[in-house]
Formats: sequence, C-alpha cells, structure tokens
Amino acid sequence: MSVSEERVSDMLVVSETNKRDRAGMNITILARVARVLDRSIEFIGRLSSWLCLLLTLLVAGDVIARYVWHVGSVAEQELEWHLLAVIAMLGASYTLQQGEHVRVDIFYQYYSDRFKRWLDIWVPLLVVIPTALFIAYISLRFVEMSYAVQEGSPDPGGLPARYLLKAFLPIGFGLVALQGVAMVCDGIVKLIAPPASTH
Repeated sequence: MSVSEERVSDMLVVSETNKRDRAGMNITILARVARVLDRSIEFIGRLSSWLCLLLTLLVAGDVIARYVWHVGSVAEQELEWHLLAVIAMLGASYTLQQGEHVRVDIFYQYYSDRFKRWLDIWVPLLVVIPTALFIAYISLRFVEMSYAVQEGSPDPGGLPARYLLKAFLPIGFGLVALQGVAMVCDGIVKLIAPPASTH
C-alpha cells in the first residue's frame, strides 16, 4: 500500500469516526431534550396533584358550610369547577407522559419492540403534536374574546376574570404538544440506541 493510499484510508477512518461522534452527540442532545421536557411535565403533573388536594378541601368545606351552617357561596362553587378544569388541563400532559392515557390501539402489546419504537415516534409526530398545537392555536382566540369583554361569571357573586380560566386551554394543549416532542425525542433515542437487554 502506497503512502497516498494510507492517507486516504486514514482520512476515511477519521471521517467515519467523526460521523459516529456527531451521531452520538445528536443522540445525547435528543436524550437531554427529552429528559428536560419530561422533568418539566412531571413537575407540572405533581403540581396538579396538589391542586387535587386543594379541590378536595374546598368541596369538603363547601359541604360542611352548606349542611352545618346553612351558608353557601357561588364563588366557592365556581372555584371548585375552575380548579377541576385547571387540573384536567395541566394533568393531561402528565397522564400522556405516564402512559395512562386511553390507547385505542389494542394490538400495540403484540407488536415487536422495534415496531413499537417506530410507533412511539410517528404517532406523536403525526397525531399528538399537530392536534395539540391546532387546539392550542384556535383556543387563543377564545381566550382573547373573553379578555376583550372582561368576561366574568353570569351569576351574582360569581368569580370575575373568566379569561384566566380559559387561558388554561392553550396552556394545557401546549403542554401536551411539548410532551409529544419529548416522546418523539425519546423514541428516536431508543430506536437508534436501544436500551440494553435485561436478560
């Protein structure tokens, strides 16, 4: 082998090594993005679980006040269902992250691991993210209209500023879209660098 052939061979080896290093770096970046998004969604999910406790205490207080002291508050009742709506919107992304959402695909459990990884990339990419972003986008107008008229409760003694509650629609669906991005990143990482077998 001549010196020039050796140089070309060395350059090819270096080029292949650089490609693998770049691919490994890209996988590391995707894994980090997925981890940051997952941690953020998990924090929001835990926050929403504390809101469940607050809702429980509010309902218990409302029941006690109504049946023991014979007093009630429209604002307190509205706050209860407002909190329930906030819990649902914040908890949707966490539910998706934990895999507790309703899965329509009854055959998923029978697929090979590789096919599941592909599904875990394409379903969020083609369904979850676009749908969540579309709903978040169209709900912005809903919030804007509510803010423009300073919408409040139609009931006397009810809560003002209903647009604050409605703002959780785009926030909640935006979080679902972010969880979809985390799922895509995680799916790509698992597809390219599958976890080691535990056998």
